[in-house]
Amino acid sequence: MAPIAGGIFSRMDVILLYALGAAFVAALATSLVVPPVTRLAVVLRALDHPGERKFQTGAVPRLGGVAIAIGLVLGGGAAAVSQWGRLGAVVGRSELLALVFGTGVIFLVGVVDDLVGVSAFKKLLFQVVAAWPLVQVGWSFEVLRLPGLGQIDLGLFGGLVSLLWIVGVTNAINLIDGLDGLAGGVVTIISVSFLGYAILQGNPGTVILMAAVAGACIGFLRHNWEPARVFMGDSGSLTLGFLLAATAVHSSLKAPATVAILVPILALGVPVMDTLLVMMVRFLDRPKSAPADRFLRMFHADRKHLHHLLAHFGGKRSRIVGMIYAVVLSFCALALFVAVTGQTTLGVVLVALEFSVILTMRQLGMAMEARRLARLQREEIKSEVMGFQDVQTAVVRRIAR
Repeated sequence: MAPIAGGIFSRMDVILLYALGAAFVAALATSLVVPPVTRLAVVLRALDHPGERKFQTGAVPRLGGVAIAIGLVLGGGAAAVSQWGRLGAVVGRSELLALVFGTGVIFLVGVVDDLVGVSAFKKLLFQVVAAWPLVQVGWSFEVLRLPGLGQIDLGLFGGLVSLLWIVGVTNAINLIDGLDGLAGGVVTIISVSFLGYAILQGNPGTVILMAAVAGACIGFLRHNWEPARVFMGDSGSLTLGFLLAATAVHSSLKAPATVAILVPILALGVPVMDTLLVMMVRFLDRPKSAPADRFLRMFHADRKHLHHLLAHFGGKRSRIVGMIYAVVLSFCALALFVAVTGQTTLGVVLVALEFSVILTMRQLGMAMEARRLARLQREEIKSEVMGFQDVQTAVVRRIAR
């Protein structure tokens, strides 16, 4: 393993320097562009107002994704152009065009949604449109290998699985954007783990892209940490989710069949598994409803995501964010360990462990909410009883007079 790793690192030395530059430029550009973008959002009234699912107490501008996109273009784009001689040999023109097209579509849909709103169905439709060209140029899961089952060739189903994966991860990152600094930090951790995975694979394009993503998110977090002065909005969360999803599929093409799907599942497990659990809860919530209604409920917004449930523990919300960071960081590190060792059984066990951890955290949050509601109910009943006793006492006194 050492000679191979050494060869990879020696060939990646120049790319790593450019990746570091891409991260720095992306972070600096994003941080500098956020203030004018924030003022623009106020002028355009692209504001996120307090509501049932929101934690903020006032209106917050939500066009931060524009600043993130500018940072990505300036940081990642400049590095990619400078190293196109190396990148062009491993990334085909059709692949690059498909990625740029898909990212552009997702970003524009996000901007429109931040400005005037877009229905869930239309967003889903455009996400499929954005992902389809990537699948067509070959960015698709090909095999699945599980202990006891051996290697399963996905064949024609590989394209469908990949399409569902890209759309699903795109929305999962969007849905985790519910607390100040949460989505930006989670994406930073995942993108750094993908960067490390790309170094192991000798994949220079992904190294530069993920470095730029991490840098842009770090630059944005300066303005998005609690209390947030700006939100990334759908223009940011959907774009970042799409890039992570596409990168995960592309990395599987260069990975051994044993870990092709396991590594991205481990790295993206927290947002993806939480989203799947929430959708399952929504579907089972009203068992007597028509199947079509229960299916549509899976896509309705609510306060059942992991960060909402953990908020029932009280305390500073930044602690909840830090807790989720720790879980994501742990499993991203384990994903890299699985990538290095190539142990399929270990990967499957870790995926099951990650699912158990997320499920346990959700259960604890729901138990805390149940106790809070029970306490409120007891206080309400006590208040009603005390009120009735006061009225009864007043009546008795009046009669006695």
